[in-house]
Amino acid sequence: MRSAAPLDESFRDDEPPRSSAEPGSDSQAPAAPESPSVGQTPAVRLVYPQTETSKAAFRVNALLWFAGMLLLSVPMVTLMDISVARWFARDPLPREFRSGLELMQIFSHGSGIFLVLIGIFLMAPQCRWHLPRLATLALGAGAIATLAKMFVLRPRPTGLNLDVASIDSAWLWAFDWTLSQVATFDASTRAFPSGNVATATALTVGLWMVLPRGRWLFAAICLGTGLQRLASIAHFPSDILGGAAFGLIWAYVCLHPRLLGNLFDKMQPESEPRRRRRQRMNDGAGAKSTDQGKVAA
Repeated sequence: MRSAAPLDESFRDDEPPRSSAEPGSDSQAPAAPESPSVGQTPAVRLVYPQTETSKAAFRVNALLWFAGMLLLSVPMVTLMDISVARWFARDPLPREFRSGLELMQIFSHGSGIFLVLIGIFLMAPQCRWHLPRLATLALGAGAIATLAKMFVLRPRPTGLNLDVASIDSAWLWAFDWTLSQVATFDASTRAFPSGNVATATALTVGLWMVLPRGRWLFAAICLGTGLQRLASIAHFPSDILGGAAFGLIWAYVCLHPRLLGNLFDKMQPESEPRRRRRQRMNDGAGAKSTDQGKVAA
């Protein structure tokens, strides 16, 4: 059972409290607080301490819940796969809009990720210690999606005649649990999940936490990546959701404090107030040992 105690908001962690009874001080002792009048209830603020680790773990666990919901929605979205693919096959989007969607792939391929990391290294020096985590998020999500493609056989929309395809055509799923067809890896039959969307989703989660001011921009680029894969007839909507789910799962692994997140958190530089507190503790321990030595002598 965890107890709660009122905390003084004016007390700072990085400065020791000053006593008003120091010798040579002109200040007088503060007056005793007035007792509440009859019929009034004193306002006492109880603060239940919560560690940063528990807060971070709670936010990270939400990634796993979102990934589970996306995976559960894949069968329902499969019912709309043929209709959506047929609509995009008619090329309804303006040319300028399609050109803009091509730029959204910066989060989903190696050269774009390299430019993003170089930009953070040059323009945000205080965030450089996040670069190993961001690189692992992007590259690892793509690797996990590629590994899943080895077990799932599903044709891409370009491999079907969308003019005569029915809803049943979207259910051409097959699972190669023995990896007997890995040697003849054909990208046209490995649509699920979308590796580009998985990479963009994992990188977006990392940038969302590292650079909070650009959260909506990162989310828009991630959504644009998924829309571009649909507009190019490279994936069905269910493939997009599957890629996003795998990206969230890998982000959970890289951010959770009990998994890879513990390794990356150790790279965080020590803050100045924390360094001062540690120095005071060391000085106090040294002074105490010196006093004990004098008493023993």
